[in-house]
Amino acid sequence: MENVIKQDHPIRDQLLQVMIDNRGSDMYITLWSHPGIKISWEIAKIDEDMEIFSYKDTLEFAQSLIDEKQHERLKKEQNLDFSFGYAGARFRWNISFQMESYMIVIRLLDSEIPDIENLGLPEIYKRVTKLGQWLILVTGPTGSGKTTTLAAMINFINEHQKKHIITIEDPIEYVYGHKNSIVEQKEVGKDVPDYKTALIWAMRQAPQVILFWEMRSREEISMALTLAETGHLVFSTLHTRSASQTISRIIDIFWEAEKEQVRLQLSDSLVAVFSQRLLKLSDGTWVRMVKEILVNNSAISNLIRENDTHQIPTTMQMWKREGMQLLEDDIIELIQTGVVSEEEGLKYANNPKIIEEAIN
Repeated sequence: MENVIKQDHPIRDQLLQVMIDNRGSDMYITLWSHPGIKISWEIAKIDEDMEIFSYKDTLEFAQSLIDEKQHERLKKEQNLDFSFGYAGARFRWNISFQMESYMIVIRLLDSEIPDIENLGLPEIYKRVTKLGQWLILVTGPTGSGKTTTLAAMINFINEHQKKHIITIEDPIEYVYGHKNSIVEQKEVGKDVPDYKTALIWAMRQAPQVILFWEMRSREEISMALTLAETGHLVFSTLHTRSASQTISRIIDIFWEAEKEQVRLQLSDSLVAVFSQRLLKLSDGTWVRMVKEILVNNSAISNLIRENDTHQIPTTMQMWKREGMQLLEDDIIELIQTGVVSEEEGLKYANNPKIIEEAIN
């Protein structure tokens, strides 16, 4: 493939402006198609005065922003994530391949770091940020708003506490200014070679708060648990559907001989699991976050130690007074108030039977 790095690209700039003007969440550029933009959870094709993208078009579009180093990484790994600013807005880009051509997905990020209250998150999201150490996980599928939730929590610390915060991201999406805290943001592939190395380095840089994006391996999970045990407040993510599945996923990734020790570590160091989805509103205009909240207490800790994670959902229902809730609790409320449809709620529920029994 040619290495064509362009500084100016009128079609790219035009499409980015379309995203900004229409509040599109994502844009898709792929071979033999008009560009598609996702607005209110549905994709609209941009075909007015716009040609279908050829191989040459997708190649030039993909390479219109990346530098030599990024291009070499793309050729080697066949996938590249990065962020970029344009016209006062910030975008996250992913470039991959399909049918031996480029595939580009562009996400428009919020121009300002979101606020916990504005996201409609309960007080527990603030309360856990005030802890001196332990592990906090935000989980959910791709596109469920995990980055936004984490950004709001990190920014709350930045505004209200005097801490040293290190974030390890791939790529950097929200940029934090130094407020009451000192915030260092490290991007994988630019500032650090990989997550594992970045975590090792971070342990020597005296942070009090560490955010790293997605625990992908045994080594990364093990290091996160160790950091949480040694006086750090650690934030991370997993692509899991629920709090109980999150705990099971962490334990199951280890060898059988290691699992008992991991259960002990997790039962002691885990503070909370926030699992979330984005549901389309009934009128189709936008989306709404629904969330599951697990707060570790003596009952949850005991279930983790005894490997009874299947009992976690029932226990969460018994401890609602501590701020716990199942995903279905949020969905039921939104269905009953007409904010989302029953069909939409059932589509994203972990246990649809709970919703059916509550609303019928």
